[in-house]
Amino acid sequence: NAGAANTAWPPCAPEAAWVPPCLSRWPDCDTSMKNFTFSFPTQVIFGRDAETHAGALSAPFGPNVMLLYGSDPIRRSGLLGRLTADLEAHGLTVTLFGGIQENPVLSTAEEGRRLATEKKITLLLAVGGGSVIDTAKAISLGAKNSVPLWELYSGKAQTQRALPIGVVLTTAATASEANGVSVLCHDVLHEKAALDEPLTRPRFALMNPVLTYTLPPRQTASCAVDIFSHAFERYFHKGQQGTLRSQMCAAVMRTVITELPRALAHPDSYDARSQLMWASTVAHSNMLGFEGDFACHALSHVFTTELGLPHGAALGILMTAWCKYMLTDETEAIADFCTLVWQVPSCPSQIQTAQNGISAFQDFLCSSGLPVTLREAGLCDVSIEHLARLALPDMAGTLGGNFRALDYGAVVSLLQLARG
Repeated sequence: NAGAANTAWPPCAPEAAWVPPCLSRWPDCDTSMKNFTFSFPTQVIFGRDAETHAGALSAPFGPNVMLLYGSDPIRRSGLLGRLTADLEAHGLTVTLFGGIQENPVLSTAEEGRRLATEKKITLLLAVGGGSVIDTAKAISLGAKNSVPLWELYSGKAQTQRALPIGVVLTTAATASEANGVSVLCHDVLHEKAALDEPLTRPRFALMNPVLTYTLPPRQTASCAVDIFSHAFERYFHKGQQGTLRSQMCAAVMRTVITELPRALAHPDSYDARSQLMWASTVAHSNMLGFEGDFACHALSHVFTTELGLPHGAALGILMTAWCKYMLTDETEAIADFCTLVWQVPSCPSQIQTAQNGISAFQDFLCSSGLPVTLREAGLCDVSIEHLARLALPDMAGTLGGNFRALDYGAVVSLLQLARG
């Protein structure tokens, strides 16, 4: 809990003055701007009533639309009916495909693939958040290719075709509405695979923050931590530490720190919800730059499939454990992160500054209703070695690497810190 966190990480003297970190002083960091190609083909309509453009934007893609959604609240709220009526008013035939799970699974995507093929679907309209959009991306690939979907996600096959996708966003977390990344879980193998396929990048995204008002508090918090993590794992990249990139990553993280408490206290705050929604898109659409370390994301997939933890809750546990693990050998980098992002005063000792920042991180998670350790999540009897083997089969290979590669032994140590 937060009290225990503060006991473990004592605060520095209150009179210490904050000194802005020098972003370029990390050892072995390259601060030169890299060559890159940037494209943002998704048309974004952001603001109140953005979803009313669905029919007009869908019509050019053809006559048959599959409308995908997850839970019944979308139906009960009237959103599903309004969207269907708008699509039909533009001369489109609508096929509904609902009940999509929180973590997209292969069997659901295969079912949607068969339906899309049977109905000669010309556009997939995903209404929801990352799970619904990722399922649409899998169906998009499956409907245009005869190979088994898992072969695409496991890298055994490639494609050059996909159905177009549109999005009406109701949950802000993954930025799946503006990137080509999707994650799919194999029902039988209990494995998760991520695929970055530009062909599945949505053609348009309709983003109305009002549609996120009804998200439960814990889901709101989990989604916000997911947003934070995308900037966090880009920030910690030793090959890309320029001032602009670092400050932009920090700005997204600070936005989450500022706006999540407001959204939890006032769920219908348009300002808080809109800030979080756009921060989500910015964080994971390469606007902050390309690549990241992403060791925490790799481990979070193990936590969600094996332990059933929500993605954001898993990331919160893992990011604080990762900071603790890196503290001894990467003290300067962690201290800089804590002063820039968590705005803790600079102490005489860098390690003390870093400890205070990690305490602030843990307190933030606690105050948002999220656990900071596996024990707090009620997972006291977890086998650390089993989780590590799931992350690194045969105890071979590494996770991350753009900041520091984690071998099997390092993963075990990090997971021990995560257990608490």
